Amino acid sequence: MNWSIQILEYGYVDRFPASNLFAAQPNAGHRRMPYCFGLVRSSDRCILVDTGFFDAAVHERLTRKYGETRWAHPVDVLARVGVAPEQVDTILLTHNHFDHAGCVGAFPAAHVYIQRREIDSYVAAAERAHRFEFLTRSCQAGLPEHLAGRRATLVDGFAEIAPGVEVRPAHDTHTAGSQVVAVTNDSDGAWVFAGDNVYSYENLEGLHGDGVYAPIAMTTGSATTWLTFADEMLAGVGHDTRRILPFHEAAVWDRFPSTTFDDGLHVAEIRRRP
Repeated sequence: MNWSIQILEYGYVDRFPASNLFAAQPNAGHRRMPYCFGLVRSSDRCILVDTGFFDAAVHERLTRKYGETRWAHPVDVLARVGVAPEQVDTILLTHNHFDHAGCVGAFPAAHVYIQRREIDSYVAAAERAHRFEFLTRSCQAGLPEHLAGRRATLVDGFAEIAPGVEVRPAHDTHTAGSQVVAVTNDSDGAWVFAGDNVYSYENLEGLHGDGVYAPIAMTTGSATTWLTFADEMLAGVGHDTRRILPFHEAAVWDRFPSTTFDDGLHVAEIRRRP
């Protein structure tokens, strides 16, 4: 089995603090940070890895915080590569944050997969006192109720979704029930959509290219858990960091053949299906 793999950018912020990407790096400056989701296709399947979001109020808030921003609706971004919403048959959510799960409702025909632990932890956190609001601050409100009313599967750990497409748990890292998505082609092996368990290649390659892992910031899990997970994830792709696919890394457009549209947003071709 061979799948085509693309990363689609639906927005960016121009001056995002690097200290929010790398733990314990308070003076690392700023960088342009894209917001992306993944598209995996075969001759008869169309799978999204995350869905992005579109919310004018959030766009305005992010612009006030981070300077210039640019946004397009994920449905319109998909149209650029010839995909209509009704063609999406599967959605794999890496975690329940608004910028990854905000547009699930735009694809009503899709079967949604997310880790049960992610949903259960969100429900439990939402029931805690307001002083614990940090645990739900970035979450997509109402996702459990939305999933209860449509085709959805709460996954317990590893699961094969389609031949060569697997979700793998990354619990207690970025979020309590995060998962990554591995796509393995007969022709060229495995690729892994990391969700927010890799913001930048520097998380894996080192801040100075020295190979020393730089743990992610903005996490509800532990750095120790992430370090072990990241090492295992890299081992699964022969320690080739290019095969780990991040959703907030502008260097993707340089490492892979990419198209830049008139609004400055990009689509990267990770793998074309033979």
